[in-house]
Amino acid sequence: MTDASMSIHTAKVKWERTGWCVLGGVIPDVALAAAQADLGHFFPSAEEFASDHDPERNRPFRVRGDAVRPRFPFESDSINLLAVHEVLIDLAEEILERRDLRLYQGLLSAKYSDGAPDDEQLLHADYGNHTLVVPRHDVGYEQLEMFVYLTDVTAETAATRMVSLERTTGIPVERTYLDFEEYADLYATEEPASGSAGSVLLYRPDTFHRGVAMTAPRSWRVMLHVAFKSPGTDWLGYQSWPFSAEGMPWHRLVPHLSVRQLCVLGFPAPGDDYWSEETLAGVSARYPRLDMSPWRSAFRTGSTEASAVPAGERTPAR
Repeated sequence: MTDASMSIHTAKVKWERTGWCVLGGVIPDVALAAAQADLGHFFPSAEEFASDHDPERNRPFRVRGDAVRPRFPFESDSINLLAVHEVLIDLAEEILERRDLRLYQGLLSAKYSDGAPDDEQLLHADYGNHTLVVPRHDVGYEQLEMFVYLTDVTAETAATRMVSLERTTGIPVERTYLDFEEYADLYATEEPASGSAGSVLLYRPDTFHRGVAMTAPRSWRVMLHVAFKSPGTDWLGYQSWPFSAEGMPWHRLVPHLSVRQLCVLGFPAPGDDYWSEETLAGVSARYPRLDMSPWRSAFRTGSTEASAVPAGERTPAR
C-alpha cells in the first residue's frame, strides 16, 4: 500500500525486511505531468484502446501485454529526464547506500483491459534475467528495481502482486517461478502494490511477485521501469546504453544532464583515468552542446572533486 508520508528510512527498512515497498509522492508534479503528456506518442490511451479507435495500433496489445516496450533513451525528452531524475537517484542512493550508482534498465510498459490478454503470471523472481549469478545482500552488491507509476495503479488496474521475503526464505534459490498449486499458500498472501501516479514501487530482484489481469473496464496502467546497481558489478545488467548512443534521442538528452546524471549512465566521472587531452577534445566534438568544464577542470587539477556535483545542478548547454 502507498504511504506518501513514509520516510525513506522507513521505506529502506521495509525493502530490506519484506523485499518491497511503495513510496508515494516521489515524482514532482511538473515532471510527472510532462511525462504523462508524452505517453500518447508511445501508447493508445485507455479510451482509444477500449473503443478500438485505431485497430492496427491496438493489435500488438491484444496479442501480448509486453509486445510494445519502448526502451531508454526514449523519443521523449520528458520521459528521458524522468528516468534519470535526481529524486530517483537520491532514492536509489539511500536504499543501496552508495553514491556512485549506475542505471542499468529503462523501459516503458502499458497494460489495458477491454480485450487485452489477462496477463496472469506465475509468482516469480526477476534475478533470472538481471544477473548471471544470484543476488548477494551486502552493500556494493545489491540492485534496486523500481516501477515509476505514470497512472494511478490499484488492485483493479493490475497492481503487481507482491509476496514478502519473510514468507519465501525456504524456497531454493534456483526456483525462480512458483507453481499455482504447489505454492497456493503464498498466492493466498500476495498483496497489491497499489499507488497513485507519481508513486514508486521499490523491490529486490529476489522478491516474488507477479502481473495480473486488469479488471477495471476502459482502464490502463502505464509504468516506467528503472533499475540501479553499483559500478563494477559486470554480472548485473539488462540494457546497454552505448548501443543506443548513435541515436538522436541520446544526443538530444546529453546536454541537459548533470554530471551526476551522466555518471549514473556510465559516463566517466571528472578525474577518471579515462580523461586525457585527446579524449576531452574528442568527447567535446562528439557532444558540442555539452559543457565539458567540469571534466577539463578536474583534468587540470588532477582531482576528482569536480565529480561531486550537487543534486539538481545541471550541466548547461554550451
